[in-house]
Amino acid sequence: MTRTLLALRLRLLRNGPHDERGFGLVGGLALAALVVAAAWASARGTLHEGWIAVALTVWGGMWLFGPLVQPRHDPSFVPLAWLRGYPVRPWQLARSLSWTEPLGVGTVITLVCLASLPVLAAPGGPAATAITVTAVLAQLYFLLWAGRTVAVLTAGLLQTRAGITLAAVQTAAMLAVSFAGWVPVAAWLLPRLGDGRTTFVAPSLDVAPGPVVDVLAALPTGWGYRAALAARDGLGPGAVLPPLAGLLVCGLLLHLAWIALTAVALRRPPRRATPSRPTAPGQGRPLPLATPQVSAVVARELATWFRDPARGVELRSAWLTPLLMALIVGATGWHWALPLAGPALAVFGAMVAINTYALDGTALWQLLVTPGASRADVRGRTVAWGLLFGVPSVVLAGVLWAVTGSPLGNAAVFGAVAAAAVGSVGAPLLAVVMPAVGTDARARVYPGQRAGDPTGGQMTIFPAVLLAAVLPGAVGAAAGAWWATVLAGLLLALAALSSAPALTGRLLDRRGPGLLNAMVLGEAGSSRGPSGRAARQHGG
Repeated sequence: MTRTLLALRLRLLRNGPHDERGFGLVGGLALAALVVAAAWASARGTLHEGWIAVALTVWGGMWLFGPLVQPRHDPSFVPLAWLRGYPVRPWQLARSLSWTEPLGVGTVITLVCLASLPVLAAPGGPAATAITVTAVLAQLYFLLWAGRTVAVLTAGLLQTRAGITLAAVQTAAMLAVSFAGWVPVAAWLLPRLGDGRTTFVAPSLDVAPGPVVDVLAALPTGWGYRAALAARDGLGPGAVLPPLAGLLVCGLLLHLAWIALTAVALRRPPRRATPSRPTAPGQGRPLPLATPQVSAVVARELATWFRDPARGVELRSAWLTPLLMALIVGATGWHWALPLAGPALAVFGAMVAINTYALDGTALWQLLVTPGASRADVRGRTVAWGLLFGVPSVVLAGVLWAVTGSPLGNAAVFGAVAAAAVGSVGAPLLAVVMPAVGTDARARVYPGQRAGDPTGGQMTIFPAVLLAAVLPGAVGAAAGAWWATVLAGLLLALAALSSAPALTGRLLDRRGPGLLNAMVLGEAGSSRGPSGRAARQHGG
């Protein structure tokens, strides 16, 4: 069984798609080569060795937190549903699968990166270098199974209700670091930018902070580094063996834990799509200044955003990302930038809501066969988006303005107003113009299943809503008056809300049947044959 799975894994690596894997291999090897070059410079005395500990800790963190940032409901290279029917005991099958896990691009790249340890220990002589080679293998063994165990634990959590929140926190953390991770560095280099001063503070990178290096070396990701330095400095077996033994023992325990968790997953029958709560008609309350049809759509949308796994992850990530960005910014001296988290919430809310019609799936037929329902549906989705994302974005900007007294507060609040208006009408519009069809709503059981790839729509709406958020502040700065910012924000919001919903309704009437047909064909194609049923259960 082990030889068969190894051959299958190698065949998939050889014949599978190479674009993403090739890009990751080239980029990863380039970064790993930089770490090795830094170790060579450290061995020559031109760079402090503590920076190698920092680099290796970041690299180890990628193994540990990578599965959290990009969770998968089935982390194995082959869906476990395809293996459940084999006449092999789950424990034996999981043990055979474990031998295929080291085969991958990440293992090769990490091995090259860890080659920096023998380079760092080379001044200690051949014996120190040989000992450090053992440290490299032990560190790789630990990182590999730590990452794999985190991945399988995350996959198990994704099949629970708590998995929605977990996946949302992971996505929000990734987005917050991506969009605001540069702020601490910029605040370090330009600490008085909020006062209008552009004085540049040159950083000092000659010596890594000693306490920080000590903490990093004490972590499991730094045990190989500790063993390399001990071997280089000739500190004896008492300093070299404990970190090596710790890596091997922890790696072995994680390896056994992965086998046990995978065996449990193999025994678990596939889940079926069942609603978390029964739907009860007539629970929607009428909204002021809204028709009963619009009120019903709003009630349905609000319930769907909290019940559907795909939408639930997007909703929570859009809420959490600006808050985490505010925490990152608040930890620096740039408190004047905190109110900008309000418009950021509108931007992220627009990005997560641009595929709602495709996410609703084949239930779209009910809307298409009801005369005159498209206009109420579009307006109801617009109002629901405003309640979920628009109002919180304006409130967040206003609260942070009141707390910080930022000079950008006025621009942030009315930028949030304009961005919320554009996002509320732009999201339903792009949901009709650029739908991304995936697994039908009734077949989605947990986060991580294929629900369409809305990247194109997200990249389209992102600059539009961002421009709407920036425009009021730019107009106010050009006019030199606060009222210009207010007027620009309100006029832009009024123009968007008065024009776009009618256009979206007409496009829905025209393109809705084609979208429904595409979803019906996709549902039929994915359910044809045994492999199609497995693809439906595991998100394609």
